[in-house]
Amino acid sequence: MKPLGRQLIAEFIYCSGKMLGSKNALERMLKQGIEESGLTLVSLTGKQFKPAGVTTVAVISESHIAIHTYPEALHASIDIFTCGNGMHAVQKLLSYFKKELKPKTVRVMEIHRGNPIAVKQKDWITSFSGAGFEIKHHIKKKLFSKRTKFQQLDIIENESFGRMMFLDKDLQIAESDVPTYDRAMVTPILDRENVFKKIAILGGGDGGVLREVLKHNPGKVYLIEIDEEVIHAAKKFMPRICGKAFNNKKAIIILEDANKFLEDEQGFDAIIYDLTMHPESITDMDRSVFLNQIFSKVKKSLNKGGVVSMQCCSEFDTETRKLLKKLLPAYFKKIEYKPVFIPSFCENWIFASAEVK
Repeated sequence: MKPLGRQLIAEFIYCSGKMLGSKNALERMLKQGIEESGLTLVSLTGKQFKPAGVTTVAVISESHIAIHTYPEALHASIDIFTCGNGMHAVQKLLSYFKKELKPKTVRVMEIHRGNPIAVKQKDWITSFSGAGFEIKHHIKKKLFSKRTKFQQLDIIENESFGRMMFLDKDLQIAESDVPTYDRAMVTPILDRENVFKKIAILGGGDGGVLREVLKHNPGKVYLIEIDEEVIHAAKKFMPRICGKAFNNKKAIIILEDANKFLEDEQGFDAIIYDLTMHPESITDMDRSVFLNQIFSKVKKSLNKGGVVSMQCCSEFDTETRKLLKKLLPAYFKKIEYKPVFIPSFCENWIFASAEVK
């Protein structure tokens, strides 16, 4: 007997969220889906995690089905394995899950088990996108790869974009983009004729934004980076981005969580937000709650008339754009959004600036 089977691995992105956090609701969905698709349920088990997330697994006569949810990210990971010729039923089950969970984007990979599996491509790195496409960058040379205390850190060299930094497979910056990206972050502060006596950069461990700020003769510049290894790697492998910015006398490097830093430090003329708008990998907190919390702290840390500049998201990330347009007016005024094409991202990126209320 040949050990053959088919396995469908699916990622449901931006689900409706109504049942992602409920073990009972997911089990009811799973039972109903198995029945409607013509598969045969043998047993069902699951686990409700705290503060969020559910794993539920069904053993079926044909093999198994597993669902893992991340309510804070509106995400579900689904694994369906069947022996024999059951793909029609599997596709029917997947369609049922789509109808119930209402994902905005679905990614599916089919693997033929019992045959050689070649999923990982050693010479390419894929940057995750919540939109309807993904971008692969060729790895001409892998310069650095390490799982730090906080995240997976990779630095590669690419023929078109030079050296590139990825955090948890998410592209942060490429050498070729430094002038475009860094100016997009700093120029809004200059355009609003804001004073430059005391500046804070939240994130930005590659040092590029810090280097750009230092060109404009500031007083003191605080860079707050939680992962010290990002700074060490940038200094060693990406000097074209950071230059000697980390050694500048006006630069004060703080190794701390940005939320904690903002609780203790105030009186800033400008704050540059170079953190993610998708904090799901670093916190179990609901994204809206997390962003409300940090925007509130940014407001309190700014002087009267102070300016905030931030990188937001892809122009195709309608969920984040909608969320920011809802949250930012509670803390800031004169909010402006600007799309800027970032070559290594292969798309327009939205940057925002505003003044404290």
